Amino acid sequence: MIASYPRLLAATILAFIVIAGALIASGVATRSYVGRAFKSEQELRMLRILADQAFKYQLDEETGLRGYTATRDPLFLQPYDMAKEKIVPVFDELIRGLKKADLPAAVAGANEAKAINAIWHQNVAEPLRLSDHRNANALERRGKAFVDRFRWRMRDFVYRDIDDAALAVDREAQVAMDRINALVALITFSTFLGAIAFLRQQNLAAERLAAERNSSQEQLRLTAEIRSAYEAEKRIADLLQDAIAQRPLPTLPALRFSATYVPATEEARVGGDWYDALELPDQRVLFAIGDVAGHGIESAVTMSRARQALTTAALLDADPAHVLKRVNEELIRQEAPMVTAVAGYADSNTYEFIFATAGHPPPILLEPNRPPQLLECGGMPLGVHADASYKTRRVQAMPGAMLILYTDGVVEHSHNVLEGERLLLEAVRRAADSPSIDPARVIHEAIFSTRAVGDDAAILTIGFRVRPSVGVTSSGEDQQNSFVAQLTRSTKGPIILPSARARLRWFLPARPAA
Repeated sequence: MIASYPRLLAATILAFIVIAGALIASGVATRSYVGRAFKSEQELRMLRILADQAFKYQLDEETGLRGYTATRDPLFLQPYDMAKEKIVPVFDELIRGLKKADLPAAVAGANEAKAINAIWHQNVAEPLRLSDHRNANALERRGKAFVDRFRWRMRDFVYRDIDDAALAVDREAQVAMDRINALVALITFSTFLGAIAFLRQQNLAAERLAAERNSSQEQLRLTAEIRSAYEAEKRIADLLQDAIAQRPLPTLPALRFSATYVPATEEARVGGDWYDALELPDQRVLFAIGDVAGHGIESAVTMSRARQALTTAALLDADPAHVLKRVNEELIRQEAPMVTAVAGYADSNTYEFIFATAGHPPPILLEPNRPPQLLECGGMPLGVHADASYKTRRVQAMPGAMLILYTDGVVEHSHNVLEGERLLLEAVRRAADSPSIDPARVIHEAIFSTRAVGDDAAILTIGFRVRPSVGVTSSGEDQQNSFVAQLTRSTKGPIILPSARARLRWFLPARPAA
């Protein structure tokens, strides 16, 4: 008995080592299987989200185009354009993920759906968008056939293959767990001497499994928080997109427009600068440009409110000073941040610019064969003082004249307003000598091609076209010689400022012209 004790002890120790080794191996395998299964499920869940996004963007495209076709309202094109921009990157990411997951049927289905979407854009969406078609109904029926094929490919190939893969992962994990449990049970019932050690090891394995479950739950919680943050960010982005969307500039035979807006940085791409031009009866156009103090959501919302208030006031009153006074009262009631603005009308029948300013940089008038000139400005910024008043100014121009409006970021890049105005006037001269049909872009590039942008910069130009009756060619779109060379001379000049002054004058009542 005593002699056999060492052998029994050795056997017990050996059995303990085997049991312990087997239990440890089973625990490691369990953790490995659970980890792989969780990772696979996360990858398949992400592929499903990407497929849902692609499906949603296609639905947004179809809905937006259908609304635009029925009403011809450009607002319906906003969801269409956004979805068109995003659907291809989403498909590319989805196809890469499907290839990584080794789902060939889903890859083929996603590629076909992507191709069908491209064909739908080329043969249906863009023809319907660009012009009114007599065969719009036929195009819509053809588009419906493409959409039905798109959805069939996504449903029967992409979604089904992803779901089958998820079921296979679940089955493999279950089989693996069953095998591990069988091994543990076999070891438990086969070795009585190692029962205590086995139970201890089993408890340790259970603790590890509980830790894995807790970790999985934490991952799910974090995923939910990330998704919630993403949805909140998307709602904010949608709000900002609606707030900063610029309406299309009017297209009139007697007037031409150009505009540009460049944010100071990519991070501050949502700012408070805006411009507007709205066609009115009798060949008149309402124009406006403004700048809300600061950046971010509040500035963007204030900008949207100011634009809406200005448009509404302009439809009720033809006096720019009264329009600004109405907008100021509205912003005071809303306790909005400070806003500077210029609002006015361009009358192509009389070649007049009628405007009022509210603490904004002075407009520039460019006339044929004359240097660009700074016009009078003044007035309190909007949203500062409830009793602020504004002055309406009239400038008698001529065919070929152009009014340039801009925000302070155009002249404050060097923190020297006088130098900034000198550079701006030089840029306007270059635009006058340029054959480009986009003088706003020419002005911006002339100033910032070698300088850093320190603030958001918006530029709007309104020009009277030179009509054939004055004996010159006026087609700005087809001209090949300089802008000024085709304009006529005039001896009648506007009310102007003698030269660039300090920025303080933007906020003060105007002084008589020198």
